Amino acid sequence: MDEQPAIPNWRLKGDWFDLCSCNIGCPCVFGANPSSGTCEGVLTWIIREGNYGDVPLGGLNAIIISAWTGNVMERNRHFGFLIDDRANRSQRDALECIFTGQAGGHFAAWRDLTEQQMGVQFVPINVTFSDERWKVEVPGMIDGEGAPYRNLMVPDGKVCKISNAPRPEVGPGDITVGQAKKNIFEGFGMKWDWSSHSAKHIPFEHIGPGKFSWRKPWNRQTQS
Repeated sequence: MDEQPAIPNWRLKGDWFDLCSCNIGCPCVFGANPSSGTCEGVLTWIIREGNYGDVPLGGLNAIIISAWTGNVMERNRHFGFLIDDRANRSQRDALECIFTGQAGGHFAAWRDLTEQQMGVQFVPINVTFSDERWKVEVPGMIDGEGAPYRNLMVPDGKVCKISNAPRPEVGPGDITVGQAKKNIFEGFGMKWDWSSHSAKHIPFEHIGPGKFSWRKPWNRQTQS
């Protein structure tokens, strides 16, 4: 049997935003059930800096299409993966290995929750990102745009943030609560329009290989 090559050290850093079917505020960040019991979403990674061993990954994008029914911590995920078609062969292999959880780190925890992997596609991903506009397009598949939520009593010129969330989807960091102006998707046998529902933005930094969990180890001495 051929030996599998060792997984090199890798790192990804940039901006992440999602557009999903939950109510604004998104119960997933608290480990709670989706607003309607089912969550469908487009999750976009804008990779500002990154490498997989000596393979550079900065300037590329990746998307996870996510759908599940039940609690966010259960093994119930249906995941489809969209990877920037500007990536060369080595970059494609590296990003596929990372995002499907084969290279450890944060995505290994997502892999543990996967019920069905719906496939990996290499597609043109068009992203426009600023503090005020989070936009992602994949021709024929995704037309999505989010922005900070500023209704009701959010002070003028400010955004609503969640700090120290118990389950930040891409790791620790302030979450900017947003609203989807558009969330239209068709692919992997699914179709939806969740415009006006939840969006959020979190800066991310992922490293691997290694283990990651949203759960703290249970300590009998701290239980009463």
